[in-house]
Amino acid sequence: MGIFIVGGLGFGSPGRASDIPAPAHPEAVIAAGSGVNLGITRLLAKAFVEENQTITIDIPGSIGTKGAIKAVTDGAITLGLVSRSLKEEEKNLGLVEHPYARVAIIVGAHSSVQEDTITTRQLIEIFKGTRTTWKDGNPIIVQAREKSDSGFLVLQAALPGFREVYTESHDAKRWTLYFNDQDANRALSNTPYAIGVTDLGMVATEHLRVKALKLDGIAPDMERVRNGTYPLSRTLSFIYRPELLPDEAKRFLGFVSTEAGKKILQENGYLPLP
Repeated sequence: MGIFIVGGLGFGSPGRASDIPAPAHPEAVIAAGSGVNLGITRLLAKAFVEENQTITIDIPGSIGTKGAIKAVTDGAITLGLVSRSLKEEEKNLGLVEHPYARVAIIVGAHSSVQEDTITTRQLIEIFKGTRTTWKDGNPIIVQAREKSDSGFLVLQAALPGFREVYTESHDAKRWTLYFNDQDANRALSNTPYAIGVTDLGMVATEHLRVKALKLDGIAPDMERVRNGTYPLSRTLSFIYRPELLPDEAKRFLGFVSTEAGKKILQENGYLPLP
């Protein structure tokens, strides 16, 4: 049977349980949620079903972390895909969090940009609107995200001064905002001289024409994420209700932690978690 990548859900869907397609087969596992997780989850699922051909894994388009939490709580999907930690009130819904990887969040630039590094001060100036051109004189095209985006939340927490300027620029409607990961990634990848925020895993799995800029001279890579030298990263997790978790889903979660699963993660820029 294999893996089915289900269309049907538009990017940025609010994630109502009624939006989730019914399994195509009684043994199908539906995994849905944050667009951050989609590319790597599809690669893991493809490898898993090649070894377990009686199991189908359906992976719709992005319904977001909030959509995943609601859909798992309602019993509409088997596995939720989330790119941030659950809040206490979300844990109280009976959900279990299964972290499986960390990935470097990057300040990314379109491949046309000549620079390979940026400082925190320069990034703040760009979002403030006072630095408007690259060193070669070409305009800096800013691609921004909404306030709840997990990548921008990490930047606000980790980079001194960024929270204030990002909030001010958001309120001033200074930049074009994107409301799901895939739209933002396509814009960054297809717009010459653009700058935005994504992660190393999505650059690899979505084949983006995006370079990862060094931040304050530090390159984003797995080892620097591991030892904490590079300050920007996020944890990807599956969530589920244990009383509703079928054996097929348990086997898939187990596969992610095998050497084969870890190899897929590492080859695509992810740091596997125990």
